[in-house]
Amino acid sequence: MLSGWGVGAAILASLASAYAGELTGVRAFTAPGHTRLLILYSGDEPKVLSRALPSIGGEPPKGIITLNGATPGDVHGGDINEHGLISMNISQNKNGTQMTVMLEEPRTVRVTRMGRGAIVVDVVGEGRENDQLPSQRQLRAWLDGVQLGSSQRIPKERPLIVVDAGHGGWDHGAVGVTGTREADVALQIARRVVDKMGEDLDVDILMTREDDEFISLQQRSLMANQADADLFLSIHANAALNQFHRGIETYSMNTASDEGAARVARRENVLAFTADGENDFLRGRMMSDGTNRLSRDLAHDVQARMIQSLKQEYGDEAVRDLGTKTALFYVLVSTRMPAILVETSFVSNPQEERQLRCAHFQDALAQAIVDAVGDWLKDQQ
Repeated sequence: MLSGWGVGAAILASLASAYAGELTGVRAFTAPGHTRLLILYSGDEPKVLSRALPSIGGEPPKGIITLNGATPGDVHGGDINEHGLISMNISQNKNGTQMTVMLEEPRTVRVTRMGRGAIVVDVVGEGRENDQLPSQRQLRAWLDGVQLGSSQRIPKERPLIVVDAGHGGWDHGAVGVTGTREADVALQIARRVVDKMGEDLDVDILMTREDDEFISLQQRSLMANQADADLFLSIHANAALNQFHRGIETYSMNTASDEGAARVARRENVLAFTADGENDFLRGRMMSDGTNRLSRDLAHDVQARMIQSLKQEYGDEAVRDLGTKTALFYVLVSTRMPAILVETSFVSNPQEERQLRCAHFQDALAQAIVDAVGDWLKDQQ
């Protein structure tokens, strides 16, 4: 389930209704001065009206959202008391549903229609927009499987695996001698991994990005943490200053095992800064405490399976095993679950650049990763 971000009241309901639409869930994500409401509904899209009221007659400021044409069903509000959000009341009126958000300070109300039975409402204080809340893109990614419940952890029926395609958008990552972008091959391999996981494993899957867009390192780890993932798998392509370096290696989180590992981590972490410009490694290492052994075991299994599979396909000379290593990659340090980072080959090496562009090579890599993850999951049962 999604947790953290200062989770407020959240209740899932699904009742038959004679009205054109009905609320099926509401969840509040809070941060100082900013609340983001995710409203789910079934049936016809309601007409949404919103307004903000100042403090009147001793009453606190309010944000009022009216969803005409939709009944509240069994969705209710309640006391929240997080980051200036006091409570949320949900009631039926003659036109549909009214949501009243009680606030400690005046705020504006902004409504965004998401489609797919969802509406996002931002209740924001002046100059208090907070980018640490789940983005609309992240919420869209979760619409098909989001669990709306209390803020307590609810056991999942299936493990949730986050597949992270490195870089993206204006962040091309490393670029090969013929122009191959790390961001592109990472996404292609990640998509193959997701497809094969869907076929072979009984798991739920979340991709940090599904197309060529920039997602910050902070957002990637935050997405995994808030989704309460069981495993974080990051896909990359390696690079070096010369064209002779080649091979495949897999990382888990710890201090750099050698200078090469430190160099790779520095390259991947170049954008790893929090909003105030400070590296967040110490906090992340504390959060990741206790997962290192599981991460190392998985890294070893994935590396061994990739090398074995690729040597069978391409021969011993075509594949160089660089082994498993440790380094302080931001996405490994900041995730709270077992996490590994796979450097699938060197895009800076002409031969490996050609391999990385090859669908057959990508497919073999993806299958090996999925097989290893499947075995690792069985060991955790």
